[in-house]
Amino acid sequence: MKNRQIVQEFTDPVTGEIIPVQEKPVRQNKGQFQKGKSGNPKGRPKRTEEEKNGLEELRQLAPGIAGRMKDMLNSSKVSALTKVKIMEIILQYTYGKPETSLKLTNAQQSVEAAETRIAAFVETVRRECGMLDG
Repeated sequence: MKNRQIVQEFTDPVTGEIIPVQEKPVRQNKGQFQKGKSGNPKGRPKRTEEEKNGLEELRQLAPGIAGRMKDMLNSSKVSALTKVKIMEIILQYTYGKPETSLKLTNAQQSVEAAETRIAAFVETVRRECGMLDG
């Protein structure tokens, strides 16, 4: 506790003991924590039993939700836009979100290649969702 300062004190009316109410880690003048000293010494708070139970209930629902998504993808009553969103969610949770930036070395060739790949992807999605004429 030598790297902490007491912000407030509270005197216990029964014992008369002085109790620190709030403590903050001492920071350097630049606002940084001292080297080797954690700004969060107690770590992340543990989940309560209620939170653990809620998460477990959600995990038990997941297989049913996945099955429902599969049914929606195979249904002719679901719009193409909804199917694309479902596919997006499945891919993001399976493989992670894709990078949203392009690294260009030879700018003109890279842009043309990216446009070609994007057009091919859009065509594939439209074909798969039955959005193309013919």
